[in-house]
Amino acid sequence: MQNNAAPAQASLPRRMARHPFFGFILIGLALIALQAAAMLTGGAWPKSSVLNGFATVLIYSIVGFGFTYLLGYAGLASLGTAGFVGLGAYLTAYMLKTIPGIPYAVVILAALAVSLVLGVAVGFVSLRIEGIFLAIVTLGLSEILYQVFNNWISFTNGPNGQSIPKAPVFQTLLGMGTTDARRWFFILLVVITVGLMMLTYNLGKSRTGRAMLAMKNSSSAAQAMGISLLKYRLLAFLLSTLYAGLAGVLFMSYFRFSAPQNYTILFSLNILAAVLIGGSRSLVGTLAGSFIVFGITPIFLQDIPLFNQNPWIINTTIGAVIIAVVMFYPGGLVQLARDARRFLASKLGRKARAAQAVSPANPEHGLHTDAFNSSLARQIRETVPPRRADRGAKPAGHGKHELPADVCLRLDGLSMAFGGLKAVDNLSFDVRQGEIFGLIGPNGAGKTTVFNCITQFYKPTAGRILFRTREGGAVNLNDYRVHEVLSRGIVRTFQNVEVIGELSILENLLIAAHPEFRQGVVAQMLDLPAVRREERALRERAMLVLEYCGLTHLMNVPPVGQPYGVLKRIELARTLMSQASLIILDEPAAGLNDQETVELTHIIRRIREDFGVTVFLVEHNMGLIMDICDHICAISFGKKLAYGTPQDIQRDPAVQEAYLGTNDTAEAEAP
Repeated sequence: MQNNAAPAQASLPRRMARHPFFGFILIGLALIALQAAAMLTGGAWPKSSVLNGFATVLIYSIVGFGFTYLLGYAGLASLGTAGFVGLGAYLTAYMLKTIPGIPYAVVILAALAVSLVLGVAVGFVSLRIEGIFLAIVTLGLSEILYQVFNNWISFTNGPNGQSIPKAPVFQTLLGMGTTDARRWFFILLVVITVGLMMLTYNLGKSRTGRAMLAMKNSSSAAQAMGISLLKYRLLAFLLSTLYAGLAGVLFMSYFRFSAPQNYTILFSLNILAAVLIGGSRSLVGTLAGSFIVFGITPIFLQDIPLFNQNPWIINTTIGAVIIAVVMFYPGGLVQLARDARRFLASKLGRKARAAQAVSPANPEHGLHTDAFNSSLARQIRETVPPRRADRGAKPAGHGKHELPADVCLRLDGLSMAFGGLKAVDNLSFDVRQGEIFGLIGPNGAGKTTVFNCITQFYKPTAGRILFRTREGGAVNLNDYRVHEVLSRGIVRTFQNVEVIGELSILENLLIAAHPEFRQGVVAQMLDLPAVRREERALRERAMLVLEYCGLTHLMNVPPVGQPYGVLKRIELARTLMSQASLIILDEPAAGLNDQETVELTHIIRRIREDFGVTVFLVEHNMGLIMDICDHICAISFGKKLAYGTPQDIQRDPAVQEAYLGTNDTAEAEAP
């Protein structure tokens, strides 16, 4: 019994060491130990300048943690960080000087509220544009705030800078003398920093972090999976502003002085550099990057005459480090550490975990029709609770439109014009419940445009798109935004496979269930039990879908580098995870060989039978279309040529002339 108990006791420390919070807490304890040593030695070691250097690193790391949302997860670049840090600092000074005895929590909340309001105002305007234009807009904001700090004398004391009394609030709160106030505040600063690392980590691994990564990797796939680009761009921007505002509060509280020259564009660039050096999604990496950019000089070099008298040397060195990281290790120090660990593992003769993960049990990489199991499909359907509509979406209800009972989708006079070009011209047809429906036409006929109109990537110029929702009512899809279409019951794939490269295959499936997650941002940051239950339930369904599609052995592997057949299977698995009633497939056989195309035919039929869904596909492979579809609509130049069964389409003279050719009506057109 004792022998059996020993391993269990030994495994507990190992589990603790593997927990992501273990490293955060260890860093915090080490920094608190430094302050404790200074208090015990009366400030002899380490010197106050060294501790001030660590305080600077911690405060600016908080700014960096907020920037990880913006850059690392959402893929957005902002140069307005400095302005929000300065705003938090000056608001702190103003409140502490004008409202004696104000609780410190009120100071923090007020600064965060102002940062939030300003962030919302700026975000709604600037986040509708992307790329360099967003950086320019936020750069303009930073310059405006800098001019305010430099010239609003009554609020900031202008170029001379603003200061506060020696921590009167903390003396009252902690009962400490003036000398000890900063030392105790350093410990509070460590606790706040470690706490924010935990909260940031929780949100990054939650559905919010996955949604931001999906948006960063493929905005089209993200919207098709029910993710609002504006919502998550704004959320990332607001989180970065809140972290920056809090850092400003802490900076003024600790150093008790702030000047406008602290908040120039150079500060924003230094924060960007710290995040890039450490790794844009790594919290420990961001802390290390902040240490390199902000901490080396005050902690190690300020007492060395060479560096003290020639600060350009250390700045040049930091610049060289940034160039080297961006050129050779764009993943930052985290990527460097990961590569070094793999190198050492290979030298020691151990198999790298990554190599094990990407080596599938089955050496074949095709679609494998044998994997699709009807009993698993039944389990998947039974484990799914009825889905509610998105909070921000219009309720589906029973709809005010009428559709025949056997019709799933109706296009009624659909038109789509781009300037003077009519890509779709007064197109009408019905897709019946539970059928496999094909849309065919020559290149440029407008097939993908039709798909984009149905899924609201394009807003039609004219006509209606009526769809029967899960609740049984009919709605006009034109009344919905693109990210709301999934919640109505429609999911789509794309001509080019759209997978999220920074997520594992399992997490790619969870993206498809995004509208079903109900817990908010605060609950996700705190990782509340309700969040864990929700995540666990949807992961169990994702595991069943992976098993149904024969992808279980690859679930923890990123899709990048996988064979094309596997990528196609991932897309199919994602459509099943969404529990849509209409699956739209845009050229699913593109890039597949003949054997895989035959397997795809069986798979589509299997999915229709196992899940009772309607399948609507565009495909150039006429052999597949004629073999699999119940009804087909042929179009040319956006207009309907014919509608009917495959046999009707093959016999139709207009189709033969415009699409198939008059001499050989059954040969497949090359993709």
